[in-house]
Amino acid sequence: MPDNRLAFSNDVIRVVYDVCKLVFSLQSDHEIKKIFGIDNEKLETIVRRIIDALPENMFNGGGDSRLLDEIKNICAREFIFFQVQERCDDPRYQEDLSKFILIFTRDIQRRIELHGNHVSG
Repeated sequence: MPDNRLAFSNDVIRVVYDVCKLVFSLQSDHEIKKIFGIDNEKLETIVRRIIDALPENMFNGGGDSRLLDEIKNICAREFIFFQVQERCDDPRYQEDLSKFILIFTRDIQRRIELHGNHVSG
């Protein structure tokens, strides 16, 4: 994973942990399994898979930092929403995750395009 995507992924993971601590009153990152049924390593792998699927144009040319921060927060929120509804041991989990990633990345691409049209228009 390129450095800019890795840094973005790490920021999203940090936001996920921070939100979980706030919303679910977790005392540490290691309690994440109580919420999602997955350990920290699996959580980070899934988030990196999502970030890796995001549109390349998001990471090229030093995009709008406010938009990137907004997308980090959206990504964390959507991941949390998805994961609390899913069970990793469900046979359809990987299929559901793939569908989530496809829809999420499509929506982010649209948001980027709308932002670009708004800025240039």
